[in-house]
Amino acid sequence: MYAGSIPTPASSILLPFAPARVAKSLDAGDLKSPGRKAVPVGIRPRAPKQHLATATSIHTSRTFPTLYRAALAALCFLLASCQGVLVHEVRSPYSHIQVFDSGGQRALYFGGDAGPRVVETLMDLRQPHVLQHAYSHAAMMGFVYRPQAASCLLIGLGGGAMVRFINHHFPEVRLDVVEIDPAMVAVARDFFGTREGPRTRILVADGFEYLARASERYDLVLVDAHLNPGERTDSTGHPLSLKSEQFFGSIHERLNPGGVAMFNVIAGRDASGYLDSIRRAFAATDVYRPRGTGNVLVFAVPRAPLAGEAELRERAREFDRRGGYGFSFERLLDDRDRRAE
Repeated sequence: MYAGSIPTPASSILLPFAPARVAKSLDAGDLKSPGRKAVPVGIRPRAPKQHLATATSIHTSRTFPTLYRAALAALCFLLASCQGVLVHEVRSPYSHIQVFDSGGQRALYFGGDAGPRVVETLMDLRQPHVLQHAYSHAAMMGFVYRPQAASCLLIGLGGGAMVRFINHHFPEVRLDVVEIDPAMVAVARDFFGTREGPRTRILVADGFEYLARASERYDLVLVDAHLNPGERTDSTGHPLSLKSEQFFGSIHERLNPGGVAMFNVIAGRDASGYLDSIRRAFAATDVYRPRGTGNVLVFAVPRAPLAGEAELRERAREFDRRGGYGFSFERLLDDRDRRAE
């Protein structure tokens, strides 16, 4: 499954929602309500108590300072009091997917049958277009690196948070989304309101194969793709095919002049090698390390140099002057890794 779906990703927040005994009924527009597909009370699982422990022991934990791990643990303890209702559950060849509601929020859990469950997508039911994860804020810097982007390819859907954000704030953009798991596409549609539209296509396909045969060209290519770790991935869950020279070459071919690619890399023992391979494949790169996450985001261009500091700040300020995004683009520049310069 694509879209940050490793069993213990630092891109996702471990949230110890405890399923309530009685399902609630929420009106969420065209979203399915808990009453429609709620699991019978007798088999509704509770989030394991050990989630509070695993929140600070994700397999990238050695990479992060003690302060970060303490903050994450505090967040989990704070959220432990929340009662979550299991709204939907499905198993696919790629993952075990669960949807929980807690108050005004909806969470998408998934992962393998072993290991802790994680929240890949968190959505405010009152404002479904508002991004909740810090790493997804940074991913939207693609629109700063490539202003007036007319087309975008997103590899990895998850619950569709980035799709809803782009559709809401950049409705003129032609958006193609590639997701390998049809069950995830159905969950994103039915429970997170993520649908195709006049300028949005959602395709069930392997990202590597799609890009190899595609004829379309894009101003932005956003790679947010992970699987449960296995023989086709590295130790963190990045698909090996999406780290290959062939895949990077396909991105070169499918980017318009001036186009930009973004890679969401999960910190771990294979992250350094992944970053090095991206740097070798592209003419210029910028690296971001969003605070409070275990994500490393890389923006890369195949030919032209990336915009400089002054130009990026002016573009970011222009976005901030428009407002309404739920975060500051200029502040995201503070997460840029100066060591990479």
